[in-house]
Amino acid sequence: MATKRIPRARGVSKILGASGLAIAAMTYAMPAWADEQETAATDQDIVVTGRRAALQQAEDRKRRSETIIDSIVADDAGKLPDNSITEVLQRVSGVTIVRFAALNDPDHYSVEGSGIQIRGLTGVASRLNGREIFSANNGRALQFADVTPELMAAVDIYKASTADLIEGGTGGQIDLRTKVPFDYGNGFHVAATGDVSMGDLARKADASGSVLAAYRWSTPIGEIGILGDVAYSRLSSNSHFFRVEPYFRTSINNSDYYIPGGFTYGEEQFQRTRTGIYGAIQWAPSDALTFTGTFFQSRYKNRSGDWGAFVSSQSLSVDPAASEFDENNLLVSTPLLFNRNPDTFMPSGPITSGGNKGAYASRTTTRDYSLSFDWSPDDSPLSIKGAIQRVESAQTYTRLDVFRDVAFPAGFGLDLSGDLPVVSVPDGTQQSLSDPANYFWAASMPHDEDNQGRLESGNLDLEYKFEDSFFRSVKFGGRYAKRTERDFGNGYNWAALGRGWNGDPQLTFANAAPGDVELHAFKNFFHGAASLPAHLMFPTDDLVRRFDRLQLTASPPAGFCTGIENDCSAAGPLSQTGYGGGSGIRAPGFMLPVDRVDNETQTIAGYALIRFGSDQGFGISGNVGARVLHIRNEGSGFIQQNATEFIWNGERLTLGAQAVPRSGKASFTRILPSVNIDYSPTPNTKLRFGYNITLDLPTFQALRASGSVGAATTANPDSTPENNLPGLLTNFTAETGNPLLKPTLSNNFDLSFEYYPRPGTSFHLAPFYKRLTNLPIFSITERQVTVVFTNGRTETVNASATDYVNSSKAATVKGFEIGGRIFFDMLPGWLDGFGFEGNYTFIDSKNPGDLYRDILGTVRDDAPLVGLSKHNFNATLLYERKAISARVAYSWRSRYLQSTNSNGTNPTYNYYSAPGVSSGTQIALPVYGSSYGQLEAGIRFKVTENFSFGVQGTNLTNSTQRTLMGGYPGGKLQGRSWFQTDRRISTGINLAF
Repeated sequence: MATKRIPRARGVSKILGASGLAIAAMTYAMPAWADEQETAATDQDIVVTGRRAALQQAEDRKRRSETIIDSIVADDAGKLPDNSITEVLQRVSGVTIVRFAALNDPDHYSVEGSGIQIRGLTGVASRLNGREIFSANNGRALQFADVTPELMAAVDIYKASTADLIEGGTGGQIDLRTKVPFDYGNGFHVAATGDVSMGDLARKADASGSVLAAYRWSTPIGEIGILGDVAYSRLSSNSHFFRVEPYFRTSINNSDYYIPGGFTYGEEQFQRTRTGIYGAIQWAPSDALTFTGTFFQSRYKNRSGDWGAFVSSQSLSVDPAASEFDENNLLVSTPLLFNRNPDTFMPSGPITSGGNKGAYASRTTTRDYSLSFDWSPDDSPLSIKGAIQRVESAQTYTRLDVFRDVAFPAGFGLDLSGDLPVVSVPDGTQQSLSDPANYFWAASMPHDEDNQGRLESGNLDLEYKFEDSFFRSVKFGGRYAKRTERDFGNGYNWAALGRGWNGDPQLTFANAAPGDVELHAFKNFFHGAASLPAHLMFPTDDLVRRFDRLQLTASPPAGFCTGIENDCSAAGPLSQTGYGGGSGIRAPGFMLPVDRVDNETQTIAGYALIRFGSDQGFGISGNVGARVLHIRNEGSGFIQQNATEFIWNGERLTLGAQAVPRSGKASFTRILPSVNIDYSPTPNTKLRFGYNITLDLPTFQALRASGSVGAATTANPDSTPENNLPGLLTNFTAETGNPLLKPTLSNNFDLSFEYYPRPGTSFHLAPFYKRLTNLPIFSITERQVTVVFTNGRTETVNASATDYVNSSKAATVKGFEIGGRIFFDMLPGWLDGFGFEGNYTFIDSKNPGDLYRDILGTVRDDAPLVGLSKHNFNATLLYERKAISARVAYSWRSRYLQSTNSNGTNPTYNYYSAPGVSSGTQIALPVYGSSYGQLEAGIRFKVTENFSFGVQGTNLTNSTQRTLMGGYPGGKLQGRSWFQTDRRISTGINLAF
């Protein structure tokens, strides 16, 4: 095994042998470039391998870089020291991850994390070997949790920019780097890993493994190398959640109180399978010319399901004398929440508890085909590099929820005073909850997505080097890229099921066929710490998963009109939409031509860059350049009017289902300058200064030309089973994207002081300031829309709209990072294997352009930037000595804003100041992710040069992720939701030959 020998402090002779820690890392020959750094061993040498060598290689890359970066290098065999890219990145200084399905989706937990922020900003560009890569998910970036980490050799995190980097990333860029055959010496190299893991809630054993093989040889036509890498990983987990609805203002005994509108609790059983394939071939016909071809594929499959029980009502009330409130009259605990008649303020019967059994399946496949060349002759100052690339990404998602109702006859109790909420029901209620005759079928709600994206790009770069000059080289080049995405999404199509009033017979679970319903137990809920009605009936998973059949709907159902001269086929059948393959759309939902959204972005960019300074390792050096780009965005879709019946000004009206085509395009030219200056007063210190302007394009979700128009209603107190009156109109609604959005620009100022006293020991302090303009925000506003009724009447009305707009005010971000790493080589004996790595990031922001509405309906602009935690830190205790490699790592981030317009916290509710006296109030409460920390540990033992094994534990402290909602009197944040997931242990081996 090739090693890097480093002079030992104080002349103490030791050999520290270590393999990759925390996971089943492979051990095989280090890349050939490591051999070039090898020196003859002496009595004063330390031999460093495995994780410590990887840490030092990452440190060297940071030190030699032209701009401010951090790097993570794989343990020996191209295996990163964690089970996912997001887990790897969470410990990098200034980087945080989101433990939800998406940043703006605070109701769904994600075990492996999803979004990435750099220095608090969500504008993070994804790269593969320096080239653009993405997932077809309405966004611009790659879903990092979908990527197989076993295929990666290293990850670079760019926090500042140079002119020759592809534009994108107001926060920064993350570049995933893979191995190539010429990283190895001549001959054959092979390695393999395998591990098994299990969570304490899921209780399922999951296997993972990978195999890498590389061969390099000399031929009469030059050097040739091939490399292949395959990986497989499965993860099963179980997560529990509890959620409280907004605290609505209501009057009780002539005083205002804030009463939760209900609750939801449940569990999700999650299982994903991730496979990766990577291949590379290289040919060097001469020392000056190298051709490289690569193929990368990551495939992510998910088959999961959930169970939820909920109460959702704006008419809940309590007896104040028997309840506890805080200083602002927000409910803390009560033995009984009951329904209240808004006309009389008297109790009005049992509370309906809803429930859903959901099942979903998804598949994401991303492929990258790249071909590049590098002509860099030693005897010529000119070098030329170029590449062509094609990325294909496809994502399908199918979900079905089946809902049922059951009554809480006398209401329920709710206690929010402890670490976890407590729901209680009167004696005898649990017995009624076990009787299938008390359960009513309520509704079904399918949802389907089918997205396809493609990128075709090419770039050419030329560099001319100067000899014996302060100006080292001049570099210039250009790039063309065309990115398209075609997305289908049919919304969440709720439809009544067996309700009686909808024309179906009234059905209960007693009518169900055998195997269609079951009693579900919420076992070990929150690891036994939560108290609630834990045995409820639901539709079975087998029943709900009957959507697993293929069905193609080529035309809309009868009566649905696209608004294109009443010709429903004018948009074309799905067989003509480019779906391809003839595989169809998954049932039970169906997709229509009006469910289609198309987006395209074309980019032409050119740059010039001058490098200057000394090659001696100290003094002044750097680069100055600018990147000029022309961007054209174009999109098309439909504005769909949702069918709704309601009472408005005493008249019974119905909005008809229709869709109107919409399109838009816009182009922009931007200049992005960059200046990076390094001053090294000594060979071991660096002082960096950087100024650059970075750019982010809005996501395709924000740019989409589609949207909806509808109406919000409240329950009609005059409705009875006999007259079946519709709800009362509270307001019209609209929700759209905006294809005319401008790119976001960030003016970035960076300083970085870096100190490298000896290999393995480093320190950095990095202040930064960013000013962002044209941020896209999804904000509540009011605007006029045209609605069409089924009686032929058309009206222009004022609607409460949630639209994407560019912020009219600039946002600012400022802060600093501080961190470092040290190994205590000066300690005697076995103690010299200890090391410590830690970092802390402070970030402050102002974002006056983002708005929300508090519980009184007042518009406010005091929210911070979405995704930004003020305080972030990581601490890792390391041990690397001889055959042992170990770490204990803790990552923590403080509270951060997730959304100012989140589903579930943005309804219109009626404030009843007296019986029968109400006023509608539109709210959009901000939702925050609460502070969260997670502890992990791992140890690995190297038995021989060819064999090692290890054990790793994740989420060892059983952390609870909370969310909070704001907008209440006194500025206090109230609990919104609580999540817990598995504590997990894994063990694995690695072999190398």
